Amino acid sequence: MKNKKIFFIIFTSLLFIILIFTFANCSFGADQKLVNTIKKAFEQIEDWLIKLATPAAAVAVRRRSFYEKI
Repeated sequence: MKNKKIFFIIFTSLLFIILIFTFANCSFGADQKLVNTIKKAFEQIEDWLIKLATPAAAVAVRRRSFYEKI
């Protein structure tokens, strides 16, 4: 009888804790400054990749047309 009571209390408290964390209205990653910083960083990385890829693509197109002539 005592084991059932302890099990019921533990089960109920764990279920309550899970429900609180599941339906919580607060957001832990909502810092707008952090989001904007990360977004700007990814935009800069994208710009760098485009600058690096453009000459490589031009060389690849040039070599392909050269090989098609042969």
